[in-house]
Amino acid sequence: KMRVKGTYLLFFLFLILAGLSSQVYCISSDFSILDRSNEFISDESVFQLFQEWKQKHGKVYKDEKEEEMRLEKFRWNVKYIVEKNSERKSASEHFVGLTNFADMSNEEFREGHGSKIKIPFNKRNIIQMKNVEEKPTSISCDAPRSRDWRKHGAVTEVKNQERCGACWAFSACGAVEGINAIITGELISLSVQELVNCDNSTNTGCYGGYMDHAFEWVINNGGIASELDYPYTSSQGACKITKVNHKVVTIDGYRDVPQEETALLCAVAQQPVSVGIDGTSVDFQLYRGGIYDGSCSSSPDDLNHGVLIVGYGSEGEDDYWIIKNSWGTSWGVEGYGYIRRNSDLPYGVCAINSLASYPTKELSFELPPPPPSPPLSP
Repeated sequence: KMRVKGTYLLFFLFLILAGLSSQVYCISSDFSILDRSNEFISDESVFQLFQEWKQKHGKVYKDEKEEEMRLEKFRWNVKYIVEKNSERKSASEHFVGLTNFADMSNEEFREGHGSKIKIPFNKRNIIQMKNVEEKPTSISCDAPRSRDWRKHGAVTEVKNQERCGACWAFSACGAVEGINAIITGELISLSVQELVNCDNSTNTGCYGGYMDHAFEWVINNGGIASELDYPYTSSQGACKITKVNHKVVTIDGYRDVPQEETALLCAVAQQPVSVGIDGTSVDFQLYRGGIYDGSCSSSPDDLNHGVLIVGYGSEGEDDYWIIKNSWGTSWGVEGYGYIRRNSDLPYGVCAINSLASYPTKELSFELPPPPPSPPLSP
């Protein structure tokens, strides 16, 4: 009997901790193991699972009391994972698992990783930004059926903001990295820390900010430093002027996207786009794959997290956005997520259509001198 339990436990571990294939929602055909009754989640099984999870994520707690507290939160999340996944009705539907936040309550997660988009949405219009470019209120385009900017060398590696609410800076840097790579062919990881420390006119570092305000700062600063030159520390400090003067990438302007699905599609068809979402639900905290259509607010007033849309596509009749998050590779599908596209909601699932912006950059080069005139014939 112990051997059977051990077999179930190892399989359970595999299904919850294993990564996904390149398919959007490819899951083991034996996924039904997660549909077993909650009697399967014995204290012994959860404890062994907790030890495996701690080792995988390098978790170390300050004392036995904290470890017991984390184990209880972990136990609650394991139970939630099994129950939630048993409710899935289709292969494309999102599923949850043991992310790097599995030892946190949702309340704690919201406080530490809600990421704080700062200014109430309905008050943003009072802030004037001189470099924003006007766009028509309605956009239509002949967009390709799918787009994945990762395949075009326009997306850097997934990073981890940790407990600093700098999602806005990660999203903004990702958008600038994308347009720079598309225009110049050079993919450079840019300094989130420079934005956190130095962009303080309207943004507030680890306490929140807006992506288009970050674009404004990059333009006014004459560019931004590289991640290599000004690395991320997951905390806010003084602005290092010597680093600020070492600019490797510039942009020329930026555009705020109208709050409609077609406009956002047209924007993502041409480059990665920064967006705000509601990313504080338990399902988003524990998201491991599938097309997310879970519990989240669809109101622009509830935006709290900035991410980067790096593409879009469809799987059968299910359309999705591809988002790059800043919570490390243990969240989602190696740090990426898929959010339902073409929903009936006015601002999209998790209000993803409501706060989109992207930087612009012109192709700048000097034309070669004209060839010499041919000699005059005698």
